[in-house]
Order: sequence, then structure tokens, then C-alpha cells
Amino acid sequence: MGFETLLGNDRLKDNLTSSLAKGRISHFYLISGPQGSGKHTLARLLAAAILCKDAHAPCGKCNVCRKVMENNHPDLITVDDPEHKTVAVKLVRQAREDMYILPNESDHKIYLFPQELGVEGQNALLKILEEPPKYGVFILLSTNAEQLLPTVRSRCTELALSALPEAILTRELAKDFPDASQEALTAAAVRSGGYLGQARILLNEGSILPP
Repeated sequence: MGFETLLGNDRLKDNLTSSLAKGRISHFYLISGPQGSGKHTLARLLAAAILCKDAHAPCGKCNVCRKVMENNHPDLITVDDPEHKTVAVKLVRQAREDMYILPNESDHKIYLFPQELGVEGQNALLKILEEPPKYGVFILLSTNAEQLLPTVRSRCTELALSALPEAILTRELAKDFPDASQEALTAAAVRSGGYLGQARILLNEGSILPP
């Protein structure tokens, strides 16, 4: 399986696969890109790759990979705060304290932040990023990496997702929207800026009108 389910971004996937194969696992990954760029997909694949024991991790078939993809792995903890724009600092502090509890099943323990962190939250996270336990991994998703504190960003391995070629976008959209015209698919691909998630939203909302 590897990272094939993430569309495009071949150089990023090749570099990441090579690093993980050599045992080079960062304590802090920053996955950046606009809405619909594949951040959540990459985060799940990366978590599975870190926890999976297969030689070609993530294999996508083992119990570990299945648990990760189903959000049911005890060593993958999602920290979010749906009722607020950014994650409350108390939740970041709680994750920071919990990180010192050893993993349940794996060699690593991963905390996934799918939501933006405010300045207070970033400062709270920075305290453990300066000296994390050897098994600890943090994955932070951001639509605007430039807004992160320089002290936080300097400690991360940044994985910046790129726009997809129009041909890849229209091919994938055709699978999801078999009744859409080629003109509508192309228009959605162009208006989305090259991001599949945004193109799907445009087509779902009927924002792309047929000629």
C-alpha cells in the first residue's frame, strides 16, 4: 500500500518513504496545505507507517493499519476541540502530560492535532517539543504554516502538500461524479486550485453549472 492512496505529491511521498525505511522518524511533523489538499489522508498514512511493523509500511492490511484507519489505535490520540476555532490550551497541556505515559501496543505514541493551535497552545506544545520522549511523535495539520510561531515551526519536519495536475483531478472526480459533464469536471478542477477536496465541494454544492 505505502502512500499510494495520497494522490500526486510524488516527491514528498518518495522522500517520506525513504526516511521511514531508514528509521528516521521525526518527533514533530507539520502537514500543511489548503482545505481539501489531503492533509488528513497523509496524517493517517503517516501514523500507520510509523506504527506498522511491515517492511513496506504502511501495509494497509495488518491489524495495526486497520486500527489506525478506523481511528481505533490506542497509541494514536487525536486532540481536537470542535466547539472552538483553535484547540484549547488545556487540551494541549493534557496531551503533553499524557505523552509521558508509555505506549500501549507500539514502539511509538502519536498525538494528532487536526485543528489549528493558537499562540498559547503552540507555546504549551513547544515545551515538550524541546525535549520529547524518544517514543513520542506529534502530527500537526495547518492550512497556513506561516502563522505558526517560528520557534515551533523550526522544530518540525514540514510536509507541504501541492496542488494536483488537472488530469489527475478530473479522473478522480469522474469516479465520484459519474453523471457530471467533462466541462463541469474541468471547471471544478480549475476553480479548486488543484485540490480534490475543494473540487468535490464545488460539485456537491452545485457551484459548477453545466454549459
